[in-house]
Amino acid sequence: MPHPNTGISAILFTAGALCLAGGFIAFQTRKNTPGIFSLISLMLNLCLWDVSYGLFLAGASQPYPNFWMYSAYIGVVFTPPSVLWFIIQITGAKKWAAPSTIISLCVTPIVILALLATDSYHGLFFGRRQIENAEMILSGGPVFWVNVVYAYILILSGLILLARRFKLTSGMYRKQLATVFLGVSVPLLGNFLFVLKLTPLPTIDHTPLLFTLTGIIFIYALLRYRLLDVIPIARDVLIENMSDGVIVLDAQSRIVDFNPVALQTLGGTGALQIGQPASEAFAPWPRLITDFFESVDLRTELSFEQPRRTFYDLKISPLYDSRSNFLGRLIVWRDITPLKTAHIELQELAIRDPLTGLYNRRYLNDVLTRELAHAARENYLISLAIIDIDDFKLLNDSYGHAAGDNVLRNFAKQLLGQTREIDTVYRYGGEEFLTLMPNCASAHAAQIAERWRHSFQKVNAIYKAASNKITISCGIAEFPVNGKTIEELIAAADQFLYQAKAAGKNCVVANAQTK
Repeated sequence: MPHPNTGISAILFTAGALCLAGGFIAFQTRKNTPGIFSLISLMLNLCLWDVSYGLFLAGASQPYPNFWMYSAYIGVVFTPPSVLWFIIQITGAKKWAAPSTIISLCVTPIVILALLATDSYHGLFFGRRQIENAEMILSGGPVFWVNVVYAYILILSGLILLARRFKLTSGMYRKQLATVFLGVSVPLLGNFLFVLKLTPLPTIDHTPLLFTLTGIIFIYALLRYRLLDVIPIARDVLIENMSDGVIVLDAQSRIVDFNPVALQTLGGTGALQIGQPASEAFAPWPRLITDFFESVDLRTELSFEQPRRTFYDLKISPLYDSRSNFLGRLIVWRDITPLKTAHIELQELAIRDPLTGLYNRRYLNDVLTRELAHAARENYLISLAIIDIDDFKLLNDSYGHAAGDNVLRNFAKQLLGQTREIDTVYRYGGEEFLTLMPNCASAHAAQIAERWRHSFQKVNAIYKAASNKITISCGIAEFPVNGKTIEELIAAADQFLYQAKAAGKNCVVANAQTK
């Protein structure tokens, strides 16, 4: 039976309570954060280690010999794996962070506990010695030393991961890593000194107290430096799951990295390979090669028609090392087709009449400005026809606005079907329409308008407003004869339309001549 040491036991009980409280705080404040359960596991193992070892040193009654020591060893053997697993998670070491790692980390502790429980049969753990104090533990058997070496390997591996990650980070996360590094180093150093019997109390294992200090440091970092609030995402998680295409080129424009979206966009399986020249990789995008291949820092928009119209927002960024040496380029693109399509649709809505689907008056001004300038340079004629539906108000009054809307829609379809591909048709306002006919003299335009008039009268013979049928009148002006500016040309066509109305409606007037 070990001699009671109530002072050390009281400290251990306090430490165990602090660990339990720390685990509770961690759960309450970060329950949905990656890495939190490995931290909670660590705190619970430390609690079990502290309390059981405290009861052992206090000489508390036990169900069978060495019960409290055996209980303490549950915390002893599982604390290093918990520490390493916690470090793996907060450093984003993906190649280690697999279920198989957890299983392998637990296998050795379970085997050691099994050998500890059966030590009375083989003596491999304590070498058949009576456990009286910590000094006796240090004269244990081969399994005891396997456990010590295994624990050191795990802790040192964690410290190496922390150091490597520390070099690659800055700011808040670097402070977090430094805090964790300090917390893990303290018990490792303390235990090493204890094994060498260089501590003030060589017969008391103060490792659980030091590990408790580690737990307290972690909880402090949890509250002070927001530990686990900001956990960097590993490259594989970040890049592989991005919705953007990513390709990294070296200084010789060879591929050194890419993600699945890039592979899918540029042709699928086998289309991209590490070391492949970028000119080959981007063969499906010839415009990128011809226009932007030599660019180092660029943002532009690319569009492709096959197999469907697709738009990409492309960003090329230079990559430099810490000494400003050029390393290569990062090419990132995002599919903006839905956004671009919506933008085009909005533009269409802005220049289209919602009832007839024809271009509106706002768009006419833009087109007419360009068309007149082009006609002046190339020296060709333009005819501009303004068409008005006669007695349209009487139609609405007699048959209702639904009938009037139907007449407007049908007339729009008629005009589109009876004009050339180079002509453009507009709803000019109300019951007025306008047709712009490049490379067309007014005399020929008048003949075309006559076909409009006859077709309209035939189709709408079913409608009568008062004693008259629904008809159209049309005025046609010619550039540059009747006007050299937008205002002059539209005013001339309007004047000719007025003459058609004055002549009894249902007629076409071009160049002040009734047809």
